[in-house]
Amino acid sequence: MFEEKIVTRYDAGKNIFTTAKKFVAVEKSFALQVNGEFFREIFCSPSDLEDLTIGLLAQAEKISSIDDLTRFEIKNSLIDVEIKSSVEPAQIFSEVKFVAKNILACADKLLGELSTTHDKTNGVHSGILFDGEKILLFREDIGRHNVFDKIFGAALRQKIFLGDKMIIFSGRCSSEMILKVLRMKIPVVVAKSVPTTFSINLAKKFGITLAGRLTADSFCIYTNPQRIIMSNE
Repeated sequence: MFEEKIVTRYDAGKNIFTTAKKFVAVEKSFALQVNGEFFREIFCSPSDLEDLTIGLLAQAEKISSIDDLTRFEIKNSLIDVEIKSSVEPAQIFSEVKFVAKNILACADKLLGELSTTHDKTNGVHSGILFDGEKILLFREDIGRHNVFDKIFGAALRQKIFLGDKMIIFSGRCSSEMILKVLRMKIPVVVAKSVPTTFSINLAKKFGITLAGRLTADSFCIYTNPQRIIMSNE
């Protein structure tokens, strides 16, 4: 989501100030209340709020499935939910393989035609849930953490199995992102920017395939490269 704002622009070539119109990403804050108690404040793009809430609660291990959410309501800047607790069944990564060229084609859609808000504002991150053949989910937000949480929440709402899926992300995959991917039980993450040493070490430790330096025609695999192959043949 974005809005148009009037700005004062300095032009060094002409050494003048001019008035211009620029698009900026919308950011809002919401108080999240769980079972009648304040849980946390959320700063986010005000879209897909149910997905974001579910993803946040799942990341915090408050819920393990969409069935644990018994009520969801937005009242102005308050997100009010009721949840119940349940035991999550064990889930492991499947022996999934992704074709390298398919990843690039999917990334091209993410970084191109899907990211309209980023194109206008340069102010949001975006991510895709990919099954190797098609895009299952697309979410964007001013916060890179929120992108992962929105994807997680949407997958839980739609009861999508995540153990054989991939996230392709427009930003940088830090150690916090790897921990989010681990809690989501997603085996592969591909990021546009470079990872950190700590994120590489965590991905290696937990068996997650981590790739980065994503461009139009290449990417680098940092850990567990066996899941990314040349072709299915």
